[in-house]
Amino acid sequence: MKIVLTFCMVLLSGCAHSIHQVYVSAQDSQSAGQGQWVTADASDFVILGFQTNTGYVEAAYRELENKCSGRLAQVTTEHLTSFKLLSYDQKVVLKGLCLKS
Repeated sequence: MKIVLTFCMVLLSGCAHSIHQVYVSAQDSQSAGQGQWVTADASDFVILGFQTNTGYVEAAYRELENKCSGRLAQVTTEHLTSFKLLSYDQKVVLKGLCLKS
């Protein structure tokens, strides 16, 4: 009975979420109130230390650039992690102000 209870506790207590860092680029006062916000995200699943997608940050940045036909300004970057039992998900969320050139 103790083994079953211990096993259940391990399975149910293995999840946590965290925001590692948020980076905000320089704010341009001339672009305030102009343009349209665009968002892109990508993720990587890691199990037992083995990554499945090592280019996820570059993919998110390319997606953000493709959503804007002008110039990107005020870009913010969020790096998030969701921990699970023996694995975790890494996610990056990019947001930027798209200014028409």
